[in-house]
Amino acid sequence: MPAPTSLDADITLRNHCSRWLNGHRPLRSMRESLLALAEVPEAALPLDVYGQGQALQALEAEVGALLGKPAARFMHKGVAAQLAALRVHCGDGDGPVTLHPQSHIAVDEAEAFEKLLGLRGLRIGRADAPFDIEHLAAQPQHPAVVVVELPLRRAGYRLPTWEDLVNISSWCRAARVPLHFDGARLWEASAHYGRPLAEIAELADSVYVSFYKGLGGLAGCVLAGSETFIAATAPWQSRLAGNVFTLHPFVLSALQGLRTQLPRMPEYRERAQSLAAALGAVPGWRVAPEVPQVNAFQLHLPLAPDRLREALLGVARGDGFWLGARAVASHLVEGGAMVEVVIGDAAGGWLDGEALDALRRAVALAAG
Repeated sequence: MPAPTSLDADITLRNHCSRWLNGHRPLRSMRESLLALAEVPEAALPLDVYGQGQALQALEAEVGALLGKPAARFMHKGVAAQLAALRVHCGDGDGPVTLHPQSHIAVDEAEAFEKLLGLRGLRIGRADAPFDIEHLAAQPQHPAVVVVELPLRRAGYRLPTWEDLVNISSWCRAARVPLHFDGARLWEASAHYGRPLAEIAELADSVYVSFYKGLGGLAGCVLAGSETFIAATAPWQSRLAGNVFTLHPFVLSALQGLRTQLPRMPEYRERAQSLAAALGAVPGWRVAPEVPQVNAFQLHLPLAPDRLREALLGVARGDGFWLGARAVASHLVEGGAMVEVVIGDAAGGWLDGEALDALRRAVALAAG
């Protein structure tokens, strides 16, 4: 058996904790995960095979209805889904694809749309804020497709105003430019806008939604749009290694997440706002945005990232409170660190004051 890595050690430590700051309560083993999936009613159905199966098609239909789109396709990975979407929208051309420079497609997917598909990116907007209609109208080239990430994760999970989103949609339709929503966290965004998912999705020609983030699924996503658009993505699903023999564990976990986590998004958003207010009141600590728009936000602390990471792990070992294991350089606090806080059902295991005390202990440990 291979030697354990630092990630293995982090996972083992997390599993030994009794409270977790971020996300949903972790399943401590593969067995526990599989047994939970076995309780989903659709688990009694036959396995899907190469994209065909009663449970898989039921999931596609359910998500299509939630988004108000006539067609939807399940894919194993968001990278593949969004590459397929951009390729179809761009036709035989090379773009440009208009998107924010901090967008997931540009940063976290390692510019795959440029490196693999040969498309050109046109990055617009300022740091830490979604772009608006003025940025869109001022771009130097006519785009082949416009991408809006809802919310913009690397900018502190920020969302454009509803007015800005409507204006972007209207501009795209007047210019005959497809609009694609990178909605990996669209489930969470609906609570901020106070509008049904279908009303938000109606503004775009295509929408991608993820199952493994806020919904707590194993993996997988859905790409939704017109019947013609979704049919055109089919060959790209195969070309991008997405036509997997069977996807039933992903499908079951997606169905489970839609039923258990989606209804709680407004609750998670309120809890994030409550915690952010408590953390932001500490001198020297900065929360971005000051009032979270969804269930997640950034916390910037006056400590070096490597020292903070070790202190977070120290609190986990000493107190059994998992505060995370990732700290990166802060752009708001000079020489400081940034951690992300994402609220899920694990927040039911602690009070805001307890989380504040645990983070204070981590800061004290890091400060020596």
